[in-house]
Amino acid sequence: MKRDTIEKIATRLDNLGTADVRRLFMRLATEKGLLQEVFDALRDGLILFSADGTARFANKAACGIYNRPMRELLREPFERLVSGTCSWQELQDSKAAIVRDVHVNYPTSKHYNFYISPLAGEQEYLLLVRDDTEALEHREETVEAEQFNLLTFLSSAVAHEIGNPLNSLGLTLQLMKRKLDKLEKIDAKSRRVLDELLEGSLQETQRLDAMLHQFLESMRPTTPVRSKVQVNEVVTRVLRVLAPEIAERGVAIQSELPSDLPDISADADQLFRALYNLIRNALQSLPGTNGGISIRTSYNDSDIGIIIGDNGSGISHEVMGSMYEPFRTTKRKGHGLGLLIVRHIIREHGGTLSITSRAGLGTTITITLPRADRIVRLLPS
Repeated sequence: MKRDTIEKIATRLDNLGTADVRRLFMRLATEKGLLQEVFDALRDGLILFSADGTARFANKAACGIYNRPMRELLREPFERLVSGTCSWQELQDSKAAIVRDVHVNYPTSKHYNFYISPLAGEQEYLLLVRDDTEALEHREETVEAEQFNLLTFLSSAVAHEIGNPLNSLGLTLQLMKRKLDKLEKIDAKSRRVLDELLEGSLQETQRLDAMLHQFLESMRPTTPVRSKVQVNEVVTRVLRVLAPEIAERGVAIQSELPSDLPDISADADQLFRALYNLIRNALQSLPGTNGGISIRTSYNDSDIGIIIGDNGSGISHEVMGSMYEPFRTTKRKGHGLGLLIVRHIIREHGGTLSITSRAGLGTTITITLPRADRIVRLLPS
């Protein structure tokens, strides 16, 4: 309320009777309480600042966002409350509304939108804090789904364009081999050389055809064919397949696979593909030889946990921000689709994937997947 308004009311109080004064204060108290209830019902945080930059009002949502009781929150300086995105002097000099987006990493990853606006006819400012985390994650999931659908379409088109001439090449080589077998006027040495060349070419075309089919299978958004799967068995199978590369590079594998790990409901082949990609990525991140990889599985009442850690080259902050984007890769021969496919598989199984990494220190990947016999916990009634 403005000072001149208060002074006008004060000059008239002498002319009011006791009952009139009581009714006036009851009305003001009711209106203030009503406004407080309205502000506290808002999901967005509201903080009102006086002309000197002092916070003098905050609603319940603001206290929840900053995790501070009202008394402590109102003592915080303006710059701290807006995470240093602008100063009080900058705000006063602009005399305009300011919008800022802020990403907070601690204690949890959150995205906030700050809207700071001067109040009409006043020197006071209102800060509106909106938690955009859920909306941003939804937008990212929508964009990712669209990207994945586009990649599926493009991979099918490219595979079709490559597959047809590859198939024709294979048939031509087979025909040439038959023709060679029927030739009589050719010496044994020339026949042997040509046989070897044709046989090698046929094998290469068959290998390329197999790779093409594998690529299509990995990109095709198939619904998981679920059955009871023991995660430890899938991990052991992946390590068995990668054993020659592990031995060649002298990598030490430390595994903690508890024998009482419960089953999950999953597509074993898709889960194998996801874990194979992640463990092979860990292998490839190790500089030289004598690196180390740790694999641990665990469980609680509702989930199975898989943690894959390495002491490799790690991932820089710049790459971390775009590592799920298709065709973005730091590998010389990589295609930038591995992590995108892995995350798609984990999400299709109702799980989560998180990555923690520091450049030069290594990477830790944590996967959670729901147990097949998940125990549902309810609040006591």
